[in-house]
Amino acid sequence: MSTLTDRKAGHPRRRSVILAAAFVACVTGLAHAGPVSPLLASDGTRPDPSAPLVRVRDSATGRSLPAQAELQSLARADAVRQGALPSSGARLAQVAHGAYQLSVSAPGYHPLSMPLQVDGTAALPVTLWLQPQRPSVEAERRALRAVECGVCAIVSGHVYDRDSGRPLPGLRIRSERGGSATTDRDGAFELVLHASPHTTTDAEALPETTSLVIEGGGYRQALRNLALYQDSHDLILDLAPGGSPPADFGHVQLQAGTAPARAALAGAPAVAAIEAERVATDRHQALDPDDPDTVAMARELAAQAATLPVPGSIRVGTNCSGRSCTGVSVYALEDYVGRGLDDEWIASWRAASLAAGAIAYRSYGAYHVANPVNSQYDICSSTSCQVFQPGSVTATVAAAAATRGVVLTRDGQSIAFSEYSAENNAWDDPSDGLSCSNPDLSCGNGRNGSPRNGWPCLSDPVGTGRGCFGHGRGMSQWGTQRWAANHGRDWLWITNHYFNNSNQPGGMRNAFLANLATATTMLDNFENGVGRFGTGPTYSGSTVGISTASTAMRTCSVRHGGTCSLHVRLVDDPGSSAAWAVRLLSGVGTPAANAPLPRPGSIGFWVYAGGSGMSVAVGIDDSDGTERSISRAIPANSWTYVSWSLADAGQWNAWAGGNGAITAANVTLDAIWLYHANTSWDINLYIDDVQLRH
Repeated sequence: MSTLTDRKAGHPRRRSVILAAAFVACVTGLAHAGPVSPLLASDGTRPDPSAPLVRVRDSATGRSLPAQAELQSLARADAVRQGALPSSGARLAQVAHGAYQLSVSAPGYHPLSMPLQVDGTAALPVTLWLQPQRPSVEAERRALRAVECGVCAIVSGHVYDRDSGRPLPGLRIRSERGGSATTDRDGAFELVLHASPHTTTDAEALPETTSLVIEGGGYRQALRNLALYQDSHDLILDLAPGGSPPADFGHVQLQAGTAPARAALAGAPAVAAIEAERVATDRHQALDPDDPDTVAMARELAAQAATLPVPGSIRVGTNCSGRSCTGVSVYALEDYVGRGLDDEWIASWRAASLAAGAIAYRSYGAYHVANPVNSQYDICSSTSCQVFQPGSVTATVAAAAATRGVVLTRDGQSIAFSEYSAENNAWDDPSDGLSCSNPDLSCGNGRNGSPRNGWPCLSDPVGTGRGCFGHGRGMSQWGTQRWAANHGRDWLWITNHYFNNSNQPGGMRNAFLANLATATTMLDNFENGVGRFGTGPTYSGSTVGISTASTAMRTCSVRHGGTCSLHVRLVDDPGSSAAWAVRLLSGVGTPAANAPLPRPGSIGFWVYAGGSGMSVAVGIDDSDGTERSISRAIPANSWTYVSWSLADAGQWNAWAGGNGAITAANVTLDAIWLYHANTSWDINLYIDDVQLRH
């Protein structure tokens, strides 16, 4: 039986106190003493069409949950209602028009709250998806089985009746590839399918797809174009009795390259209006190089990441046509990112690509919590906002967890409007017969941007020759995969590359990372000398191609952070035709002279090259010898942060007695390696802030 508690305050309270009380009530189980009154219309009171039908579900399985609910007025401290919400859901009883906070909780789940505006207009049905306090390990186990299989994709999920929420046992799920499964008493199923090996080895490969048919007991639905990953792909499916229309699970990235999709992106009036709104949203935060305040702000944000509050929940419009939606789903923000990222990024992409995507996806969602689409939901689940479906893939859930809370900001106080699109290369391929959705193509092939919309041109060679079907603003989704897969860039580098031009901000490309949880241990910042880099570039017998005239000295005329850096001048050896390979030793190459680097963590530094064609690497003294990292190319004439994960064997090669992986719990930095093709020109490099992030 639902109950309502009426609290009468002896004096008015401030709004912050009310919100705090509402939050405490939610966390403590919504227990209040006082007179009993109905909360829900199902208890015999008159229903209010401007108050929503409310339902609570498990965000991991989709199971309907009974819950405790509280409705707190944001205007009156004494206007608090409480009640038990049945698993079938119920409509709230009539309440006075105004702003409210609706909170729900259930044993074993994290509580969840949402703002609710009651203003006389018909309210959309609301489903609050509670996140279990103890996440199930089944998805991770399925993902491991898929990896061990080598060519397996595991599709699992739960199937429910759309109206009642009850699980549907005994339904048969068939794949066009021949596999089948039957739902158990909880409506759960698991289907093991096989995919071609190239989808996991080719960085440019699109995932294969399959179609499923679910039928039995008077229910039937076809699922089309479901992506197959070497992973665990979990679905939550609601079926209508008598048959449901086919559901298209075609990934937005698989659809984006088609002519109809590109035409829709470029030409639909409604989409064009939305695009114009997006462009104008926060142009006032663009960096003006003639404005000392915006320049100073960018320098401050680049030097030390800001700390910003991140919203706890997000209201997602569902069943949307454009931005017009017929339902609302409420998720914890991090749950939303983990479950939605695979709908925008391809879940088989590299971990660094997915992590960079998680930051853009989270920032985009959090921005809309502060700037909602309308009074009933913050963001839509269609391509008019960012795509979201309630299922999940293990890899993208992990990417969200790895970057938990990290967002982008332009002012250090608010979360940035983090735009992204599939291919941002500002060049329309004349031979593909498809139109680019970016009308501003002034940047040219191999460069991203839309200068007339505030986004300056960005050199992005991984997009060269790729006809764009993006708007040129912010992050290139395919670019994140190419930088990660083909160049070994981590998510920090990728995100900074697209959103602030690797700390060379301009215009709207001036968003910086906030809430970085990594701790940094500075190894050498060259503020008081050369630190551990006291030997010349030719000191090591492993160095080839340069002459003894090469030098490494502290300079305070060029630096990234602080006041000084290490200036390395490389001079060609005219008696050698070998490509340059310079082993710039740290601590004279002696492990005892270097600081220990604990795993896990990443070793990195800022580098500026006064010429093109340079690449860099590091050597690590491990317990069994010295490992050398893969090399990373660096652009000319800009500061670039490069780093290598000590825990990722794919970033290391055996060198002197090593085994190609960092295995010891503590290791040390042996050297920074500098590479260039043989040339007669001197090249000047600057290195700053050699550090361990962990």
